[in-house]
Amino acid sequence: MDSIRSLAKQLGWVRSLNARWKATATRRKYLCTKAFYDRRAAVHDPSKMVSITLNRASPVTVFFLGTDEMQDRSGILQALSRRGPLTYFTRADGSYGQNHPGPASVRRRTNSERLLALFAELAVKEELPHLMIAQTWAGFVDPKVLREIRGRYRTFIVNIAMDDRHQYWGQRVDGEWWGTYGLIPYLDLALTAAPECVEWYQKEGCPALFFPEASDPDIFRPIPELPKLHDVCFVGGCYGVREKIVRALRKAGIQVTAYGSGWDQGRLDTEEVPRLFAQSKIVLGVGTIGHCEDFYALKMRDFDGPMSGSCYVTHDNPDLRLVYKVGEEIATYCSVDDCIDKVRWYLSHEDERERVAQAGRVRALADHTWEKRFDDLFDVLRKDLNSLGHGLRVQ
Repeated sequence: MDSIRSLAKQLGWVRSLNARWKATATRRKYLCTKAFYDRRAAVHDPSKMVSITLNRASPVTVFFLGTDEMQDRSGILQALSRRGPLTYFTRADGSYGQNHPGPASVRRRTNSERLLALFAELAVKEELPHLMIAQTWAGFVDPKVLREIRGRYRTFIVNIAMDDRHQYWGQRVDGEWWGTYGLIPYLDLALTAAPECVEWYQKEGCPALFFPEASDPDIFRPIPELPKLHDVCFVGGCYGVREKIVRALRKAGIQVTAYGSGWDQGRLDTEEVPRLFAQSKIVLGVGTIGHCEDFYALKMRDFDGPMSGSCYVTHDNPDLRLVYKVGEEIATYCSVDDCIDKVRWYLSHEDERERVAQAGRVRALADHTWEKRFDDLFDVLRKDLNSLGHGLRVQ
C-alpha cells in the first residue's frame, strides 16, 4: 500500500510538471504571436473581398458547419433557425458535427469530402445558402474545399473562432498550419472571441470582427418556482486550476456542486445544466485557458451564467469589461483566496447577490443573446465590408 501511495504521489508530481510545461508553452506561443503582429504593418486589399448582398426584407439562408452538438444546440442553431432557412453539417450516418473519431488526417479528409457532397446536394435542390457560417479549423476541413465552395457556389464564408489565443496556429503538418490561421486565405470574414486577434486577421488581409460568445434566454433562464438548492455550482472538467478552486472552496466549508469529467458526480446531461444554474445561488466560472492560471479567454459560461438569473462569479478576465459592468452585473476574483472571500460574501449578503444576479440577467438579455449576435452580423453584411471597423458593438 505504501508503494502504491508513493507511486501515486510521484505521478502527481509528473502531472503537475506536465501541466506547468503546457501552460508555459501556451502562454509563450501567444506572446510570440502577439509580438509578431504588433510589429507587422496593416494590410488592406479589397481585391480579395467577395461581395455579398443581403436583402433586408428577405430571410438569410445559412449553412452551419458545427463541431460540438451540445454547444451548438444550446443556442446557436436555434438563433440561426429563427433568422431564416438553416441547414447544417452532418456526417454520412446522419450524426452531427465534424468530430469524427480516429486519426486527424482521416477526420480532415472525411469532413472535406462530406462538406462538398452536402453542397452538391443543396445545389441540385436549388437550396444553396447565402452564407456558410463555420466553427472550424484547418485541421478539421481542408481549406482548399472552402475555396472550391466560394468559387463554384458563390457562398460567402464566415468562420467563428472561440479559441484563437491558443488555437490560432494549431499543429504544423506537411508545411500547413492546422489552426484557424490556415483558413484565412479562404475566408470572407473572420469572427473571433479574442478582441486583439481582430488585428491579426486584418494584418493578414482578412476582414474580422470581435464576436464574443452569447446565450439563449429560452434555455438559460430563472425558474422562480424552484428552490435554490445549491450554494455554488460548477460545470466543467476536473483538472488544473478548476480542481484547485473547487477543492479550496469546499475545504473552506462552502458547498459546491460540481459536474464534469473527473468529478465524483460525473457529467451532467446538457438539458439539465440550465436547471442547475437556475437552482444555484452562485454560478462559478473559471476563465483560464487549459492548465494556465493567469491566461484567460471568454467562455460560453460567461453568458449562460448571468442569463440564468443567478449570481455569476468568475476569474477577473479583462475581456469581461468589454461585455459587462464588473462588480455590478457579474463579480470577479483574482486568486483562489479572493474567490473564497467573494463567494462567502455573496452567500451571506442575499440582497446584494440578487441585485448582481438581476443586473447580469438584464445585461445578458439586452446585449448577449445569440439572436442579437447574428442580427448584428447580418446588419454588417448588408453594408460595405470595406468599411469594417474593429468589432461589433457589444455594450
